[in-house]
Amino acid sequence: MLKSIFVAGALGLCVFAAPAFADAGALETVRSECATQLKLPAPACDCIVGKVGELNENQQAFVAAMVTKDEATTAALRPQMGIDELTQVGMFMTSAPQACMQGG
Repeated sequence: MLKSIFVAGALGLCVFAAPAFADAGALETVRSECATQLKLPAPACDCIVGKVGELNENQQAFVAAMVTKDEATTAALRPQMGIDELTQVGMFMTSAPQACMQGG
């Protein structure tokens, strides 16, 4: 009985600890996918990563999951983010590559 309570508690803790999904690798994931998928030069990818760095952790993780087509993570993050956060991510995805290719 005590063991099952401990396991349930540990699983519950994992559920509450996991929502951010962001880690230090989100920016590096975006950097590598920028070079791989968009085939942009390093300065443009640096610009994109800089713009991703301006987003909050959930947004960074969401962008990284989107570019790697990790639908499970995007589905898990979506309900944790507000409309304004999701709108910022959408605007980022549509405008950052072009803006960075134009030098800004």
